[in-house]
Amino acid sequence: MTNISQDFIQHIAQQLNDPDALQALLDFSQKPLRKSIRINSLRADRETFIQQWKVAGYQLEPIPWCDDGFWIDETHKPLPEGFGNYLPHLAGQFYIQEASSMLPVTALFAANPEPMMVLDVAAAPGSKTTQIAARMQNQGLVVANELSSSRLKTLYGSLERTGVSNGVLCHYDGRQFGELTPETFDAILLDAPCGGEGTVRKDPEALVNWSLDSVLSMSDLQKELIVSAYKALKPGGTLVYSTCTLSKEENQLVCQHLLDLYPDDMSVFPLDQLFAGADNVTTEEGYLHVYPHLFDSEGFFVACFKKKEATIEEELALDSDLGARFPFTQLSKKDYKDLAKHCAELGWQLDPIKHLLWQRSKEIWYFPQGIEKLIGKIRMDRIGVKLAESHRSGFRLQHQAVTAFGHEFTQQTYELNSEQAVEYYQGRDISISKSEALQKGEVAIHYQGVVIGLAKNLGNKLKNSLPRYLVNDIPFSEL
Repeated sequence: MTNISQDFIQHIAQQLNDPDALQALLDFSQKPLRKSIRINSLRADRETFIQQWKVAGYQLEPIPWCDDGFWIDETHKPLPEGFGNYLPHLAGQFYIQEASSMLPVTALFAANPEPMMVLDVAAAPGSKTTQIAARMQNQGLVVANELSSSRLKTLYGSLERTGVSNGVLCHYDGRQFGELTPETFDAILLDAPCGGEGTVRKDPEALVNWSLDSVLSMSDLQKELIVSAYKALKPGGTLVYSTCTLSKEENQLVCQHLLDLYPDDMSVFPLDQLFAGADNVTTEEGYLHVYPHLFDSEGFFVACFKKKEATIEEELALDSDLGARFPFTQLSKKDYKDLAKHCAELGWQLDPIKHLLWQRSKEIWYFPQGIEKLIGKIRMDRIGVKLAESHRSGFRLQHQAVTAFGHEFTQQTYELNSEQAVEYYQGRDISISKSEALQKGEVAIHYQGVVIGLAKNLGNKLKNSLPRYLVNDIPFSEL
């Protein structure tokens, strides 16, 4: 039974001004949230994925605002416990993501279909960053920022698992970007920290201790964040502001604060045509205000803005100290030649990304296009993909290289069956016949046609190269 503060009920009743809508909201707050997923187009074929689930006994109901999003119909067959340990999930073929939370990225790309530099201000655990990267098809660059250092590791894990190669991780208070990166980004997503009033179906305690003071305090922070995001946005750029809360103080009033400050520079991009039925949840300003009972989902708010004119006459100079301490140099011709030869043994041709390869000591990295615009402006915790390390015996490819570029590996591949795939994720070696048509050395491991990792061919077995932090004791292959 979900407990809801009477103070919240009185507050939201005034906001709704509709007894029937209030009752529907309260009724749906007692219902369990239906599960939803987003197919990751970087690692999975949409139609093949849907067919596999159909064979497993599940119908996937399309989410109207996300082409790759689906609700899972559990009417005839409930999902197993520990759903995250399902092999295709471990392989990054889909992301377990609440349906409403797919809305902000859809709005972002509706207003700006081909951004090259994107900032996700509050990115962890990574659902929206990975959705952005998939929409960009790993082109350009997406900065995934997270204030909490403990959540940064989770964010990196999400990017690695889903094959994101154009990501940059950093660790800042989101209120700093306006000064650090003025007019830098084509598009910015501010999925702001909020009171979480819309999450009550997932978190029964979300509204137990609700107070208006907390809402107003959060609103003050959100206003500072949205102003900073505005300053970091290029002229002509797109800003999406979203929350998973319901109170106007954290939603419409935050947006109005931005418009009041910059009436000549910012305009609302109306979202009433974002998807079929969007007009039913669009406010008079052009924002989406989704209550849980309207789409049988979490509550969510989304606003989209376009920036008109330049607001900063001169771009701030780079921090020369930051730039001087940047530890990477572009890959030398000799090391590129040796690495390219090694990768060619797996059928991977490096020439198309030659100009994006960097090195630091024995490490070889792929950096997304446009990274030079950030060097000297912000400290970056992680950039792009660590491809390889050099050793006395040659190069050793890294797991991240496989998740991001494995689709280009055409040689030295080995397809696992379901039993072997479970063993692989448990960190075990895979026994093989010596008659297998494999050369000694590194092998790209496949499952259901998707590269999931590396192994070393020792003749009678494939020695597991899965990083220890990815080893899973309880993976399963059948739904």
